[in-house]
Amino acid sequence: MSILRKGTYAGYKGKEFRFIEGENNIKLISNDINDSKLGFTPSSKNNDVYSKNVDVEETDYLVYITPFATYRGYEFPASKSSDGNVLLDTNNIEIARKLGFEQTDKYLYSKIVPKSEVEITENKKQYSL
Repeated sequence: MSILRKGTYAGYKGKEFRFIEGENNIKLISNDINDSKLGFTPSSKNNDVYSKNVDVEETDYLVYITPFATYRGYEFPASKSSDGNVLLDTNNIEIARKLGFEQTDKYLYSKIVPKSEVEITENKKQYSL
């Protein structure tokens, strides 16, 4: 998996797209110019972003994606960091000490690791509006 995805996604025409909830529909978001073939139009603010408003009934499914990273045999919530790195967090002090995490809050320990040292997985939960 090349990018860390987090948040709301919709299945539409065989692909998954980020989406934003609207009043009576959802706005699908893409960074792929080829999705213009599916009716996506470029953003007026950023030509690398394309969007399309659709009714929820037009989608195959809605999910909320949470990324996780397996690092040295342990699974952690994962966040994007800079330069191809991944931010890992835990509240387990024993694991934090064992793996060299730094305390970043009263009960939170964090570590930035190269993406090449982790295996990224996604937890997908059904989402409804």
